[in-house]
Amino acid sequence: MKFAIRDDDLNYFFTPSFIEHNIKDIWDICPISMSSIPFVKGDWTKNTQILEKLGSNNVTDDIVASILKDNAIYDIAENKELVSYIKEKIKENKIYLTIHAIHHRNEDDNLPSLNNNFSIGAEFYTNRDLTSKLRDAINHLENIFGQKIKIFTPPQNVYNEEGLSAIVKNGLDICGYLPFSKFKVRSSIRMMGFFNFIRVFYFKFMSRSQKKVPYYKYLKVNKIKIMDHKSLQPGTDIEKLYNDFDYIYKKNGNFVLSTHSYGFNHKMQGSDKTMGEVLKEFLFYVKKKNNVEFVTLDKIFGDK
Repeated sequence: MKFAIRDDDLNYFFTPSFIEHNIKDIWDICPISMSSIPFVKGDWTKNTQILEKLGSNNVTDDIVASILKDNAIYDIAENKELVSYIKEKIKENKIYLTIHAIHHRNEDDNLPSLNNNFSIGAEFYTNRDLTSKLRDAINHLENIFGQKIKIFTPPQNVYNEEGLSAIVKNGLDICGYLPFSKFKVRSSIRMMGFFNFIRVFYFKFMSRSQKKVPYYKYLKVNKIKIMDHKSLQPGTDIEKLYNDFDYIYKKNGNFVLSTHSYGFNHKMQGSDKTMGEVLKEFLFYVKKKNNVEFVTLDKIFGDK
């Protein structure tokens, strides 16, 4: 089994001390694949606190309108200390960069309707063609950090056909939820192909007792690959996290855990443990298993 950690939202507002505090004990076990936002729009720290405090179901139109008024763009390149630090950690094989978004903001005239999710951040669930803007963002990251950008992690973990088209045209593999929906069969088949749809449908049927266990290997779609993942958030069921891992381990599959290290101090729902404490305990559990290789996300997909 290959095991990788996807850590979202690296951007201008991060600092080396902030990163060190959150994940210095983790990358000694597993390197961190950090999903970066090259041109985050608006005050990310302020807006994240507002949205997470309210919860997706309580964000009003007024709150969204207020956030949209802030159109300042914060280029990650302008945080020189952060750039130098990340480049050093890349050389030490502790950090691997992927791209998470352009601005991490959906700028469609009408925001999508998403259940239990922040549609304002769902940049690639869109009616706009983001191909050239995504290409510019990729080039920007590669020029700054000196690392080839091969993988895209969707903001808010959602994307539609237009968003997928921009990703495919830029030749990026995807780590995110699969574009599978038994309620939108035609759209799912268009996005992932008929045979992939059947494969995933069969897997979900056979693993129905496990409920929403992630698919255990990548799918080849339109000359790219898509890999599912398991999300660790404050609301994650800790017991199910272990059960999902064990299920995939028995199938000799691969496992990607996605999280937000900036929230590691948040308490888990129904537990006195923080998200960071849960992650560390889980990693020690995984480490005890035989034949588990801790890798960066590119190794999940294989070398290009």
